[in-house]
Amino acid sequence: MSKLPDVPPGSTLHLPFSLNATVGALEIGVLCSMFLFGVLTVQVYIYFTQFPRDPNGFKSMVAMVWLLDLGHTIAICHCIYTITVTNYGQPVVLALPPKSLDISIFLSGLIGPLEQGWFTYRLYKFTRTFPLPILCITLSLLRLGGSTGLFVVSLAGPTIQNYLTRLKWLIEAVVIVGALVDVILAVALCYHLSFWRKGGFQRTNKLVNQLMTWTIETGAITSVGAVTVLVTFLAMENNLVYGGVFFLMAKLFSNSLLFSLNARQRFARICAESMILPGSTQQHSSIPSLELSPLSAEPSKFLKWRHAQNVLTPLSSTYLGPRIQTPPRQHNPPVDSPPAKKQPLRPSYSPNVV
Repeated sequence: MSKLPDVPPGSTLHLPFSLNATVGALEIGVLCSMFLFGVLTVQVYIYFTQFPRDPNGFKSMVAMVWLLDLGHTIAICHCIYTITVTNYGQPVVLALPPKSLDISIFLSGLIGPLEQGWFTYRLYKFTRTFPLPILCITLSLLRLGGSTGLFVVSLAGPTIQNYLTRLKWLIEAVVIVGALVDVILAVALCYHLSFWRKGGFQRTNKLVNQLMTWTIETGAITSVGAVTVLVTFLAMENNLVYGGVFFLMAKLFSNSLLFSLNARQRFARICAESMILPGSTQQHSSIPSLELSPLSAEPSKFLKWRHAQNVLTPLSSTYLGPRIQTPPRQHNPPVDSPPAKKQPLRPSYSPNVV
């Protein structure tokens, strides 16, 4: 059995060693995190198979998120293994957790800004304004700086009790700022999407409602997770329930990002149902005309809606809408015509010849 590091003199441990509230909470968090990592892996596979034409920047972002999440999974698994197996029967290890826990904090701090950066980019492409995107990017960078600071301080090896006493304000700030950014992004996108329902068509309103639902879901998942971490941290400081919930935050960020990217395929199918096929006898009166308004330079509602759909769910850098599969044109084979009858030769006649 490996030797535990000595507890610094004068430090006290106020954690009650209840297995359910300490080791049990961490173990449940690790198991749920491993399940969510499996879900993320499936989503990454779907992304690379369904969207091969996406820009290289999108693909690099997805690959980076998956690698960071893999490192986070390995770190928390090593942490729980060290506590429950390597140092079995020595509960004092809860006061001085392994360095892998510090690494998981740092990796989680990197995954969050990537997810928030993607949604901030989507907000900017839709609104074409700078104040809110700049605010979200600034808050996200502050959160990243706070997470990095927590990681650097943890490398010094303080006990959990001393760590929480000294940096409680920073932990609360990091969690609150992360939740605030997610709420701002979700509310801002829903606010701007609500304008598309005014005076719109029934099917267009249905599509807008679907987009708003997806926006709220992706923003609410991470926001609720951050609020849960904050509540458990403030209400149950003497156990590690907040640690088990914190393990899930990185997985919630990465899965929300991949869900947003992969949802474009489903949304494209819904949008394709609302399009009038060339040469089709089916008419969808709920879709406005594609022509420009002759009285103004503003495009019609359909063009505006197509712009919103392509901005919020861009399939690739050259995507102009869902592909419509049309049956191949039937070519009738040429009918063999009977050979033309040869006309008999007539003797030439010249009036000058006697």
